[in-house]
Amino acid sequence: MQPFNRFIWLAATLPAVIAPHCVLAGETSYYGGKPWDVVLHVPDEGQNDSPYCAIRTTLWDNKSISLEMLIDPSGTKAVALRVERSDWKLPLNQTTTVRFEIAPDVGTEIPMKAISGHELYYVTPLPAADALNFNFVTVMGMITARQPQPLTAIFGGSEPRWGVPAMDRFQRIELDAAYGRCDVDIRGLPASSTGSDGNSTSPFSAAPPVQSPDTGRAQAPTEWEFYTRDEDWGPTCFVQTHRGTSMIGFMGAPGKNLVGFVSSVFSGETRATWHVDDKPAFVSDGGQSDYFGWHEFGQLPMELLEQSGRGKELAVTGAKGDRVVVSLAGVAGPISEFKDCFTKP
Repeated sequence: MQPFNRFIWLAATLPAVIAPHCVLAGETSYYGGKPWDVVLHVPDEGQNDSPYCAIRTTLWDNKSISLEMLIDPSGTKAVALRVERSDWKLPLNQTTTVRFEIAPDVGTEIPMKAISGHELYYVTPLPAADALNFNFVTVMGMITARQPQPLTAIFGGSEPRWGVPAMDRFQRIELDAAYGRCDVDIRGLPASSTGSDGNSTSPFSAAPPVQSPDTGRAQAPTEWEFYTRDEDWGPTCFVQTHRGTSMIGFMGAPGKNLVGFVSSVFSGETRATWHVDDKPAFVSDGGQSDYFGWHEFGQLPMELLEQSGRGKELAVTGAKGDRVVVSLAGVAGPISEFKDCFTKP
């Protein structure tokens, strides 16, 4: 949901973020700054690893924190966290808990596995449905939010804390544009770079497939997901999607009001317009939630949910011109589940 495209004009004047004409195996830098840079990692031929775009620390010579967005041949996304230090001697395959904080009372504890003698690793698919992964994605998204946050890694044992200062807003714009270019390039990689088995392919099948009336229509892929969680106030329904490191969606507890939420786009108190295709728009005042960390917008009618379930595109535009647009392809099923949950007596 991060609106990278609105910064593409800026990239033309910033040589550090101009994408290369071709992408080869290895790592390609899209932005080199402090405290974070952006690289595209493409595995060598024969490796089973997926390529990923990484936002990685540049503060230290012998250690780093890397937030990685992976994509496989089917387009499935996952987000991973890699913490490494060259002089560690870790017990292979053992797990330790690392706490990541953006403020003393805002953070998440992540069980990280030693995948080598010097690397800890954690990965989760997107969207993040359970509480652990939801908190992880939310906290990490605040690093590149419109008001970027610092990050502190707190380890068990004798490893001291690692502190990463917040980017300033101009750095965030540069990094945002660079990440957007990396995301475009990773989707354009040849199949052999995204985990294909290397077999010869053809757009023609040996024989026409037998199709039933239901399977003869193209099925729209979906990145929207419905789920429920027990919050402090009781069972709560969610339907959401991701774009980059951000989220957009709706939430609500049965018998309560419908709330829209957007992460990593707005700052401070704001008034936003929610708009589906050419349907009537709805205006709502919102601010950052102390509980979730994202921006919440109340006073949204059920009509907006109905429009979203039948629409093609949802746009949320802030009073200062900040805007995020997401596809509604495949959302009908998750929204139907959300409505059943939200309207439950």
